Amino acid sequence: MRLFLALPLSILLLFSCSRSAPVIQSHTAQHVLVQEPSGRFVERFSLFVYWTDADGAQDFSSITLTHQQSGLWWTISPEMAVTRLRGRDRWTGSNALAGPGGQPFPSGNYVLAVTDLAGNEAVRAFTVNTVTFPDSPPVSLSIEGGRWTLVRNTQYRDFTRTFFFLLDAEGTVIHSWRVPDSRNNTASGTIESLKTMTRGVAALQCYIENSSGSAGVLLLPVEVE
Repeated sequence: MRLFLALPLSILLLFSCSRSAPVIQSHTAQHVLVQEPSGRFVERFSLFVYWTDADGAQDFSSITLTHQQSGLWWTISPEMAVTRLRGRDRWTGSNALAGPGGQPFPSGNYVLAVTDLAGNEAVRAFTVNTVTFPDSPPVSLSIEGGRWTLVRNTQYRDFTRTFFFLLDAEGTVIHSWRVPDSRNNTASGTIESLKTMTRGVAALQCYIENSSGSAGVLLLPVEVE
């Protein structure tokens, strides 16, 4: 009798974990140059995936990224995953993937796989091209007298799209805003106008992308007054 009851229960537990496979709706992949507190820059790779699963967002085991030419792989577990909301879409991933031995992230063909708790996978292939980063930051950001000022380095005109990440006191991104494009090399505005976008703004961080969106530079946060 116990064996008869245990068998259906084990089957129930198996199927209750996950009945549907995840579906990859979209993804973003970028080389990122990150400024450290010392002022020096290190290269990282950013991968975020917008996936859906009828069993819910909690039915998530890992995201695996595999470089087909070398066999190298990177795994993003739930503990290290970062979640970003774009409207109602939930994007999961990491912007801190490092190349082997501190080297730049390898170019070539990649396969990413999103795996749920039951082992069901969604797979997508894509290509990562080599990028050339500027030798110095493409912009500088300063805050003084309740105003922010952005000065562009005219040598690096390919890095044209500028974003502000608004951070709370814990360093968490609570809002992002694209700085309007301008023909001028300088842009400015008030801190108060940024604070109207969301509550609890403690710092401002600048992110600059190239025109193709394949690479970006992330500067150190600057505390707001």
